[in-house]
Amino acid sequence: MIRNRTFRYVTLTLLGLYVIIPMYASVQFSLQSGYHSKLTLNAYTQGLAQAGLGHSVVISLEVSFGAVAATLLLLVPTIIFVHLRLPGLRSVLEAVSLLPLGIPAIVTVVGTLGTYSRAPTWFIGSPLILALLYVTLALPYSYRAIDSGVRSIDLHTLVEAGRSMGAGWRMLFTRVLFPNIRSGILAAAFLTLALSLGEYTFASLILPSTPTFPVFLASVVTTSTYYAVALSVIALIVTWGLLVAISLIGSGRRGSAAAGDGADEELLSAVAAPHPTELVA
Repeated sequence: MIRNRTFRYVTLTLLGLYVIIPMYASVQFSLQSGYHSKLTLNAYTQGLAQAGLGHSVVISLEVSFGAVAATLLLLVPTIIFVHLRLPGLRSVLEAVSLLPLGIPAIVTVVGTLGTYSRAPTWFIGSPLILALLYVTLALPYSYRAIDSGVRSIDLHTLVEAGRSMGAGWRMLFTRVLFPNIRSGILAAAFLTLALSLGEYTFASLILPSTPTFPVFLASVVTTSTYYAVALSVIALIVTWGLLVAISLIGSGRRGSAAAGDGADEELLSAVAAPHPTELVA
């Protein structure tokens, strides 16, 4: 026990230093701004004043949250359905989800542009196609996060108990399945959001005229390295803030079910139970 605890503390300390030391060096470098004897916020003020910064941030947020929404809407029902009705296809889905790791980004972009060469310009030149590409790019990670959440529960028992009590699929998902796989859903959202906010290759090739924040940041480097580092520090802090916000929203306590729709109160309380043992009992 003591050895495990010591190993855990040492590992967490090393990981913390791995993140903190580069972060500290970046902050110090941006505050010096070429002046070795004093610290100044010039890099931050000048960096935030760069033309086009606001537009690039908005595009990045739209693409990132669009990718998160599309990922969850696509994967959560699919994985649940496969586990319930087609368990033999789980190995096939796992293999398919690994394909983005073996396909270079440039090949994906060239294939996408060639496939949709005759598509309307509002689609091929819009952030929508970039969000869809990020769904495939994050697939190896988001699929396994959600799949692990589904595997951690007794899915068949939960579904059979809820259906035997008269719950529809919408109530069954919102009151029973979602609370139990919430950790997997949040993990998938974290990974997709973090990957989408920092991706450069797809964004630079798909939307060269409408740059996302990473593409804009690469252009700022040609102006001043200090400005680019300062904006990178701000972006990292904002990204952490978004992840913490999603975590707090997702981990918030669910309110009690309302009985205004005329459903039986005993059924609602049973279906809303977040633990499989309570449903089985």
